[in-house]
Amino acid sequence: MLFNIYSEFVLRQVLDNWNGGITIGGSKISNLRFADDTTLIVASQEELVALLNILEQHSAAYGLGINYNKTKDMIVDREHDNHPEIKSIGPCEVVQSFVYLGSLSTIRVAVRMRFDGAFNKHRWP
Repeated sequence: MLFNIYSEFVLRQVLDNWNGGITIGGSKISNLRFADDTTLIVASQEELVALLNILEQHSAAYGLGINYNKTKDMIVDREHDNHPEIKSIGPCEVVQSFVYLGSLSTIRVAVRMRFDGAFNKHRWP
């Protein structure tokens, strides 16, 4: 519980001044959080490295750190076949899937959800 309070405090400090992320339905999305699981959402590799550096600095100020053994990156890119040649970004391993909140997330699932959301939003009645 104490970790959740600290991590929420640190993430708010970091993300309050962060303009990165992606836009979905007119809203800027930069993270998903539940309990002690956090997913950062960025538009580029450079954004990810910058955000991780800021997060690491703020975390260290409170005696916290990022466990890079458990930190993974997944690239979802409709234009470039998701860059299978990229094995890491900064200190993080790039993966083709990961488990979040007990569910397997894959590139295909992420692209399908994005497509379905856009399609349903703009569908004629």
